[in-house]
Amino acid sequence: MNTNPKDAWYHCGHCGSLFQSDYGFDEDRLCEICHRKPGVGMWPVVNLVDSTASAKVASFQKTGDGVRVLAKTPSTRDRRYRKFLFFALIWMFILTVAVGLRYYLTKTSDKPRILSISDLGKNITETDKEKILNQVLPECDRIIRGFLSAETIEKRIEFIGRSADLKAVVEAHDKDLSLSQLDASSLERTGQEWIRLGDEWMVLTQWKDAEGENVFEAVFRKELDGWKLDLPHFSQYSQTSWMLFLAGQGKVDTAEFRLLARKYKDSENPTGRRQYMAIVLIAPEWGKSKQAVLDSPIFSIDLMSHEGQLLTAAFDLREKNLAVGGGKLAPLEPEGFVRVRVKVTRVELGGQFRLNINELKSCHWMDSDLSGL
Repeated sequence: MNTNPKDAWYHCGHCGSLFQSDYGFDEDRLCEICHRKPGVGMWPVVNLVDSTASAKVASFQKTGDGVRVLAKTPSTRDRRYRKFLFFALIWMFILTVAVGLRYYLTKTSDKPRILSISDLGKNITETDKEKILNQVLPECDRIIRGFLSAETIEKRIEFIGRSADLKAVVEAHDKDLSLSQLDASSLERTGQEWIRLGDEWMVLTQWKDAEGENVFEAVFRKELDGWKLDLPHFSQYSQTSWMLFLAGQGKVDTAEFRLLARKYKDSENPTGRRQYMAIVLIAPEWGKSKQAVLDSPIFSIDLMSHEGQLLTAAFDLREKNLAVGGGKLAPLEPEGFVRVRVKVTRVELGGQFRLNINELKSCHWMDSDLSGL
């Protein structure tokens, strides 16, 4: 058995000599030749290791067991590289999203846009409004021709708006007008446009028959089950005959009428006061819009009243050859006339009848309480 304590050989990194020494780690070991610490060998010399070095070092126990590798401190160059790679990935992601979004928007814009009546309230071009109008006109044509061709009241009701409330209007209309004389297949539509009352968009159309003897308008309104004819406007419906009402006949002394109004000439104005407007009311004849029948007595309207302001606005529009609802089609009635829907009361005093306008409901004939102005 070897009992010599110096049973291990070591190499001196300074003088290159080999010398014997005790086995194991010894911080104070010196070379026997140059008497300096060897600096290299099986076990590193702690005093020669720079604590700030970035190289990998090994830490040992004196027994030589349990070697632990110390982590290498990342260099500045490595940190810069990783930061550059991080920002490059972010930038590539942004570019990818931008390219994908542009592709999606371009692809979407290439598809033809489907327009509907709900787009009318938005900021769309006149061309788009006309496209929507052309989409609904075939249905409007079908409605008016179906209404005029129907042989029974029950059939006609299917084509009108608010049919449950207006059955009596259909019956009166059927009795007063000779619709059977119209050939629905020969009707020609001479004009069409959008009009608007409040938030509701409607289609206004103008028509004439083959001989040109009957000229009339038809307004169509969108309901839950489709487009329908506005019957009170079409029939120019009044609760009773205006002619009989003026003559003191009929069963009622207060009724609602759809009439034409015109200003009484200033030279014939009996009041001579500028703060009042003198008007006369005339019953229209269906299909003969250019013909004016018997005038009524003269009504004096206070210009500062609600009725006076509505009439002033309506006559201003008529001077521009326009109508209510934003329409640009020239009205069918003669120049100087405006449409009114009025509630009139008849009072008998001393054997004579006096008429009073209780309410000017609107300056149009449509089935709406909105004034249109």
